[in-house]
Amino acid sequence: MELSLLQVVAAMGVVGLGAIVQGTIGFGMAVVAAPFLYQIDPALVPGPLIFSGMALGALSARRYASEIDVAILGYSLLGRVPGSMIGVLILTLVSIQHLSLVLGGTVLLAVVGSILPYQLKMTPFTLFSAGLCSGVMGTSASIGGPPMALLLQNESGNRIRANLSVFFVVGSGISLIMLAVNDLLSKEQLIYGVCLFPAVLTGHWIAGKVVEKVEKERFRQIMLVICSLSGITAILSAV
Repeated sequence: MELSLLQVVAAMGVVGLGAIVQGTIGFGMAVVAAPFLYQIDPALVPGPLIFSGMALGALSARRYASEIDVAILGYSLLGRVPGSMIGVLILTLVSIQHLSLVLGGTVLLAVVGSILPYQLKMTPFTLFSAGLCSGVMGTSASIGGPPMALLLQNESGNRIRANLSVFFVVGSGISLIMLAVNDLLSKEQLIYGVCLFPAVLTGHWIAGKVVEKVEKERFRQIMLVICSLSGITAILSAV
């Protein structure tokens, strides 16, 4: 089904807002946009939103290239591959309602874990695990940011933005390939993704104007709030 002009404008507004959030704190476009895009038209999720996230990641990676850490990316992307395979399997076997409950609960558990006195350290195992979870969530529901963001939450703002951006570029590419190979991504959805690019570009530009005004602790608080909203929204959509 083709989108109407009103639907396109609404989708661009939602994606633009999500791009501002992600450009400011390092992730969050899918968390903000996915529930609304699904209401506008289910065809906008996950393919077009994943495509938009990949484009935004490329823009942000270029902006913060000096903070990229290959060690972080290596282990996490290694986990993203099997995670994406599991995500595709979930799309073919699990109902939307059950999937939303599982993903929402997982995100909320991650938030609770992040506010406990013990903080997860970045090790090959935790990076691989975060990449795996991100692959599952990103491919099945286009919300793959929370696992990696929670693991990196105590890093500097620019370091988080840089490494999450590269992770999103490569990880989104993997997810799109997996979806296409399994006939879960149409040419129409790719066209929708391209149409959303002007909103991505505008949001990225606005984020660049406000990003330095966000303090580190406030930065961490915003990430936890967005993760919580993501989990709650996913659960409510299944009720």
